[in-house]
Amino acid sequence: MQTRKIVLRLAQVSLVLTFVVIVAGSVVRMTGSGMGCPDWPKCFGYLVPPTDEEVLFFKSGHTYEEGQMIVRHDTLWVANASFTTSENFQHVDWHKYPKHDYAIFNVLHTWVEYINRLATVVYGIPVFLLSLFSLLLLIREKNWVVFLLAFLTDVMVGFEAWLGKLVVDGNLVENSITYHMVGSIALVALLSILVFRLSKEEEVFHTKRIFRISIWSLVVLLFVQILLGTQVREEVDVIAKATQDRSTWIDLMPSVFYVHRSSSILILLLAGWIYFKLKDSIRVVQYNWAMLVLLLELLVGIVLAYLEMPAPMQPLHLLLGVLCFALVFYTALRVQFNRG
Repeated sequence: MQTRKIVLRLAQVSLVLTFVVIVAGSVVRMTGSGMGCPDWPKCFGYLVPPTDEEVLFFKSGHTYEEGQMIVRHDTLWVANASFTTSENFQHVDWHKYPKHDYAIFNVLHTWVEYINRLATVVYGIPVFLLSLFSLLLLIREKNWVVFLLAFLTDVMVGFEAWLGKLVVDGNLVENSITYHMVGSIALVALLSILVFRLSKEEEVFHTKRIFRISIWSLVVLLFVQILLGTQVREEVDVIAKATQDRSTWIDLMPSVFYVHRSSSILILLLAGWIYFKLKDSIRVVQYNWAMLVLLLELLVGIVLAYLEMPAPMQPLHLLLGVLCFALVFYTALRVQFNRG
């Protein structure tokens, strides 16, 4: 298989896995599992986390490895070195976990977060291979653009991993969803550009300036809408801590929710105008799918707003929003630029 085709396939796989990781992260947030693993990159100091809280209780005559944790008196204690415990707990063998005071074990939360981390590890494999084969393509074809895009993708994946560590260390720091989402959208954009540049069979369309501006305006609006949605999600977490009665959540929402909801009307009108104006002159299959996804996204949004925010709809709402962005962004690439 030609190097260029391998890079294309790796970019496509990485793009698909980006959506998987986004959904996995959303499920973590939906279930409240963000602190299911209180440390990073391990989980309670284990490569594979426990399935029973008994594992995290102090035991006499038990051998602990350096860094493994126990929960004692609502505090996380970390083994200073590998050792076998005596009959009683000895403070000299342990130190309190210094980064936060969260010390709750919930097997569901722990394994939801752990699976999310495994998904991220799997995601990193094709991204790493993408950079290697892009380097090979650079050597063979002097394709600096593809190499730089792959390099930036690696940088963004590293940034997302580093941010994930900060989020855990800070016990879910404020605005963490928004920061993560900006990184995820950047990854979607970078990988979409890579796929676009490597797919020579794609046709590039030329349109009037107004339509180019309109499509890119829609891209920007969708990006802002996703960020507004993450702010709404942050507020949901705050409200959920105050009351578990989902029927009251919408009434307790701040103004960002209503801005988010009203913006969807503007997006639908602009997207519909572009679709009906360009459908006869530009047959971009990605935009046809974008319109379908946008309609589904609005339907899920209505369900969330008027049917007491059912939890399973939250990851679906995010997935459809990012997928719609990706499809419109790819359409904009096909309309705006010539192939390099």
